[in-house]
Amino acid sequence: MKEQSIGELTWCDATSTVTNISNIIKLIRLKKSFCEIHVGCDSHFVKEKCIFALVIAIYEPGKGGTYFFARNKIPRSKSGNMKMRLLKETEKAISIADYIRSKIRLDNIHVHLDINPNKKYKSSQVFTSATSWVKSQGYNCVVKPDAWASSWLADAYSK
Repeated sequence: MKEQSIGELTWCDATSTVTNISNIIKLIRLKKSFCEIHVGCDSHFVKEKCIFALVIAIYEPGKGGTYFFARNKIPRSKSGNMKMRLLKETEKAISIADYIRSKIRLDNIHVHLDINPNKKYKSSQVFTSATSWVKSQGYNCVVKPDAWASSWLADAYSK
């Protein structure tokens, strides 16, 4: 099972209607002057697959917004350990942000990570490396408990 690029994925809107990345980019282009762009990724194991859910959210402060999602399935055996899976989620979230930035000049993309900075949680083991990676790419990094694009939206579609 080959991993798909951002453009090859089947994207859906908030009502689960199939769309494509070109339509999402057009909408972002129309709203970029008054909306925030938030991206995130989460993953879960379902039987012998690891399902990664990717999210692009377009948020207009004070008014709400909409979102789009896509799923990417890989064999469980290729998902690695927990640290590797969280770093793969980070990589996929950065890839979404990179794709958007390659199509539209945006300086303010928020990358959400399903990682907890609190050391009592296992995900904190990759906190420094993941957040540094996002920031080094020029994106705003959002982590738990504020990372709603990954911890809430993407989480719902990765199960």
